[in-house]
This record gives sequence, C-alpha cells and structure tokens, in this order.
Amino acid sequence: QCSACGVGSYKGVNGSTACMECEAGTYLNASGGTACVGCPAGNLSNSLPGSSEEEACLCRAGYSGPDGGQCSECAPGSYKGVNGSSECLACGAGTYLNVSAGTVCVACPAGNRSDSLPGTAPVGGCLCNPGYSGPDGGQCTGCPAGTYKAINGSSACIPCGAGSYLNVSAGTACVACPAGNLSNSLRGSTEAEACLCLAGHSGPDGGQCSACGVGSYKGVNGSTACMECEAGTYL
Repeated sequence: QCSACGVGSYKGVNGSTACMECEAGTYLNASGGTACVGCPAGNLSNSLPGSSEEEACLCRAGYSGPDGGQCSECAPGSYKGVNGSSECLACGAGTYLNVSAGTVCVACPAGNRSDSLPGTAPVGGCLCNPGYSGPDGGQCTGCPAGTYKAINGSSACIPCGAGSYLNVSAGTACVACPAGNLSNSLRGSTEAEACLCLAGHSGPDGGQCSACGVGSYKGVNGSTACMECEAGTYL
C-alpha cells in the first residue's frame, strides 16, 4: 500500500523512497506533494525544515513584514535583530547605523564621550558631549583645565572668563572666584588660588577678601596686607 506524504514533506520520484521534509525556506500545506513551495519573500525570509504552512516563512533579521508575506528592509538608523514579523527598531541614543537591513546598531566612535539622537543614520550624528570637543562622528577630547564646553557638538572649548576658574578637565562650566566681586582671576585660570583679592582688599589667594580699614590702603591685587597711610596722608 502507498501512503500520501504528509504536509511539510514531499517525494518527487516514483518508487519506495521515503518522503522528505521540506527544506528550510520552503513549505507545503497539502499532503501527497511532489515539491515544496518557496517562501513568498524569497531569500528575505526563511522557514524551518518541514514547515507546513506559508505563515512559517518569517522575515529574516534586518527585514520586517507579516509572517508568510513580503519583507521590507529596515531603513538606515533602524535595525531588527531577530526573525519574524516584529517591527524595525530605531537605533538607541549613542549609536548609529548608516546602512539598510541592519541587525545591530554601531556605537558612536567616541563611546561615552559622545552621543546621538535615537534613530541616527550617519556617523556624523554622533556629537561630542558637553565637556568634550572634536569633529562630528570622530574622537572627542576632554576640555583641559581652565576651559569648558556647555553644549554637544564640535565647537571648541572656551577659556574660563576673568573672575572664574576650573581645576578639572572635561568641565561644562567654570567656578566663580570665592570672594565674588572682591577678587578677580585671569582668563583661563586653572585653580582657585588664581583668584586674587582686588586692590583695596586683602586676604589669601583663592580665599575670602576683606576691605582695608580706614587709614590703610592696598594698591595692587593679591594677598599682600593692607598698609597704613604714610605720615602726612590720610584715608
């Protein structure tokens, strides 16, 4: 007696040879088959050996579409890492993908020193973080002490303004001199001790400043003490 090959299997010749499972990428949803049917989306989809229905043809990673249907490639800036009908996902912040049909996004070249918006396609969308400077899509270098950068992008680090300082690298803002408007520092200062008490005020470099008392004076910036008025003068 002869028995029909079951669904998901076939036999293409006469004789006593056994029925064979449909190969990966094909299916057969009827018994007694002599050949399996290729998945509708061709090499953009796949099925397990022995598949018995069209819906077993799943879009490959990097492509999306309904099970058993046509598959479309994920656009640049998006990816899909598994087979099936799930949608392509936007690349996460800090990554990019400049090709279609991607299965994984690429980390920005400068790592945690740069960032990108979700769904970024070109590597040029990876911008240096605040505190770091460099070309878009390239390596990023921390701003040296005495300079800062408050925004993302390729703009240069900026020296701290007079009356402020910064004693660390990769800074996003400078620190005001401790004595406020009673002291000052040169542009690009890298330490609190660069904040000198103004003329007419005295105190340690980088510390608090006190006004010279009546009858005393100080004509230069710095930590020198106030001096008594000379004989024949007053204040």
